Amino acid sequence: MSQTTYPLGMPDELLKEVKDAAQETGLSVADVMRQAIKFGVPRVRRGLSREEDFAEIAAASWGPAPEILWDKLPKEA
Repeated sequence: MSQTTYPLGMPDELLKEVKDAAQETGLSVADVMRQAIKFGVPRVRRGLSREEDFAEIAAASWGPAPEILWDKLPKEA
């Protein structure tokens, strides 16, 4: 498995959080950062994707999609 080293600048407050998490979990600072990136990237992608933007724009333009109340639909015969 190849690895790339990437220099990462961060505010002192964030570094303190990372160091505190490392101490609490027994992981290294580097492992905490790797895990945070691994867990956080999917959330960032969802939050900043164009699909999300389109959904927000559509809701602002036409209002929210109506909620379907499945239990209120007539039962099939």
